[in-house]
Amino acid sequence: MQSYSYCPVCGSELMDAEIENRPRKKCSSCSWIHYENPLPVAIAYTLSSDNKLLVVRRAHHPGYNEWALPGGFLESGETPQEGCLRELKEETSLDGTIESLIGAYHRQSEMYGSLVVVAYKVTVVNPEVTVNHELFEAGFYSFDTIPPIRLTLHRNIISDARTQQDCIKP
Repeated sequence: MQSYSYCPVCGSELMDAEIENRPRKKCSSCSWIHYENPLPVAIAYTLSSDNKLLVVRRAHHPGYNEWALPGGFLESGETPQEGCLRELKEETSLDGTIESLIGAYHRQSEMYGSLVVVAYKVTVVNPEVTVNHELFEAGFYSFDTIPPIRLTLHRNIISDARTQQDCIKP
């Protein structure tokens, strides 16, 4: 992600400064400070009624041609839960219900910079998938037949969700 070089308020050049014990950019003219904040992302760990996991093969970067969990950036004005279900619907045409929060994660992306990723356990009743332009394919898999997931964050989410599931069992 590219950082500002000029102030978006007055157009003056931004200078390097240490503010609040962090390196930041500050306007030399109006003192505007550039705070680099993470972008919010929501991921759907989606299970069918027969306990199969939805995985998708991405058709765009980042993660081009990789198997992953569905998800994407939150839109302005929506909650992480709304964004999670919207992304699931956009990518796969599936309507889901959020069951629980799996966790919140930080990821540094070459393409987008700092990300805060919120992952939810989602269930669907009707597992009929139709993919959009963001995916090559998608499907529900039993845990012993899931295609290889090489994206570390997505493997971590799956592991955390399965650990939580094991902790809940009587």
